[in-house]
Amino acid sequence: MLREHRWAAAALAALIIVLFTFQAFGAAALNKGSRGSEVRRLQERLTELGYESGTADGVYGNATYLAVLLFQSRNGLEMDGAAGDKTLEKLYQDTSVPRLPGEEELKPYVTEDGFPLLVNLEHPFAEDYVYYDLVVMNTYCDKSVVKMKYSNTLAEREAVDALMTMLRAAKAQGIGKWQISAANRTVSDQQRLMNNRINTNMKNGMSRKRAESAARQTVAVPGFSEHHLGTCFDITVPGVAFAGTKQHKWLLENCWDYGFILRYPEDKTEITGFVAEAWHYRYVGVEHARIMRDENLCLEEYIEKYAQKP
Repeated sequence: MLREHRWAAAALAALIIVLFTFQAFGAAALNKGSRGSEVRRLQERLTELGYESGTADGVYGNATYLAVLLFQSRNGLEMDGAAGDKTLEKLYQDTSVPRLPGEEELKPYVTEDGFPLLVNLEHPFAEDYVYYDLVVMNTYCDKSVVKMKYSNTLAEREAVDALMTMLRAAKAQGIGKWQISAANRTVSDQQRLMNNRINTNMKNGMSRKRAESAARQTVAVPGFSEHHLGTCFDITVPGVAFAGTKQHKWLLENCWDYGFILRYPEDKTEITGFVAEAWHYRYVGVEHARIMRDENLCLEEYIEKYAQKP
């Protein structure tokens, strides 16, 4: 009899948990445009954890979208900006506060021995990668120095700070009109880019197999892109091809002194696996960047030479 009572109590408790979960999380994800009490509850929780600072008005607008995105980035969740079951479950279980810069010595885009993390066609982006301190560049960066091509552009704060120092120096020397065409990309973002390039190639007469092969020459395979790290930038000039511009020439001469490298140079394509990209710059830190410049090493060569020693 006692065992039956215990079983009934356990079943009742399980039912309560299921009902609470359904009530808390709902059948569908909360997303941009959602309204109501569940959105307000979401906003209150995001504010409690330090991800949102506005009024909990029950409207899932841009501020809530960005807060969810940052929460997802710091908790190893898919970064889609939607408050689905997994995001809500983690959100309401989480009793911590957002990680602040300097709280952890080891950053995810640096190896344990202090070298830049290598992501290429042979070294995939880690599935459990957790971003350190993403910022929204559209609001974080000085618009008089650089513009963002797309809204909600994200990148790691350390890399963005170095980028802004570099571009301010360029502007002081009369080199302006900078634009960031891409920074951090999720794996799903990269997949969309790959699909679009394949479809374009097929429309231009290529077979599916050839279109996929050609796309991989200019678009990183999802899960194998440096853009997943949050420390890379596609630096461009609005409305013109970047290669050969005064901005391009300035970066080739000066980027190293601010901790950046030209990631895919023309003379290293067989090593990097990518055709040259005049606009793609990776933040690695001044010490590493200057050695790569002085010894004419791409990142693969640098790591092989200096980071693989026993």
